Amino acid sequence: MNTDRSNQRGFKPHLKAGILLMLLLILVAGCAKAEQTSTGESTSSASESTESTNGTSSSDSEANNTGTRIVEGIKGPVDIPAEPKRIAGLTYAYADHLVALGMKPYAMVTQVGQEMPAYLKDKLEGVVPLGSVNEFNKEALLDTEPDLILSNEVLVDEYDAISAIGPVYMSSYFSNSLEWFKDTAKVLGKEKEADEIVDQLYQKAKDLGTKVAASDAADDTILIFRLTDKQIQVFAPSDKSPDAFYSPNLLYDIAGLHAPDLAKAGIVMNEVIENVSLELLPELNPDRIFMIISGSEADNEQALTKLRDNAVWKGLKAVKSNQVYLVDNTVWVAGFGPIAYGQVLDEVEQALLGN
Repeated sequence: MNTDRSNQRGFKPHLKAGILLMLLLILVAGCAKAEQTSTGESTSSASESTESTNGTSSSDSEANNTGTRIVEGIKGPVDIPAEPKRIAGLTYAYADHLVALGMKPYAMVTQVGQEMPAYLKDKLEGVVPLGSVNEFNKEALLDTEPDLILSNEVLVDEYDAISAIGPVYMSSYFSNSLEWFKDTAKVLGKEKEADEIVDQLYQKAKDLGTKVAASDAADDTILIFRLTDKQIQVFAPSDKSPDAFYSPNLLYDIAGLHAPDLAKAGIVMNEVIENVSLELLPELNPDRIFMIISGSEADNEQALTKLRDNAVWKGLKAVKSNQVYLVDNTVWVAGFGPIAYGQVLDEVEQALLGN
């Protein structure tokens, strides 16, 4: 979906002349050092390292005698530290990935201004901000002296400049967010931990489904949509991309919660987020609504007031029964990782069961 692709990238500003010179010097120095110290060779080919058709993952090579590992990204093999200490993430989803794996990034692009994602903020104290996701600051990245930079293909045109700063693992785009998490884990040699984390997340979703099925909410239909200043967007599994996986897939496909009949209302999910008309909502008329907003309720006061004053909205079953829940876009749409998805499950359990 377009929103996901935009959240998986950093801004691409032109380098100032001074930064270009600094990057060039680092690149030359790095090449000289590599000629003197590098002795390791990759133990697996690119064809062996591809985990899925959605992305390119790392190789399974052991640490060589220089204390490094070879990983295979979309730009070829990269020599990275066996145990990196100064990891920089160029998409804030990597914060979720790393924290879930028991690690802490050294530097990270942020969501808004200099703020880390709110749901992870207490776990990211001291992490160096690299500017917002739309204003990625290469000079700030240079200053952190990272020993591993995590990025993806939306920054492919910047690869040479970024790789002059430090070793870059660049993956391709993943429509399955948990496969992206597993790919990050593989780069860091934590495949087993990632598999266990995903299994636990699935079990948590199934447990939620079992609890809901035994409750008064067993037959309730649940609509997930995002509100912006100008439109309403339904968030649901894609009809055209069955391999895509985001929070609606976790709730509907794994937990088994009931979605309204989107097809009956003429809504085709080409992507996992689709614009819809407010006038279509009575055809869906869900029992419960999870409304995704970016920022606080105060930040969305104008859009919320306009919606709440609309007669169509007032007539919906979920609105009449006061079963509309405001949830955070960063967690529900752009979390891209197991910590965010675990919080989604907790919020749904609280809303449906009061637990």
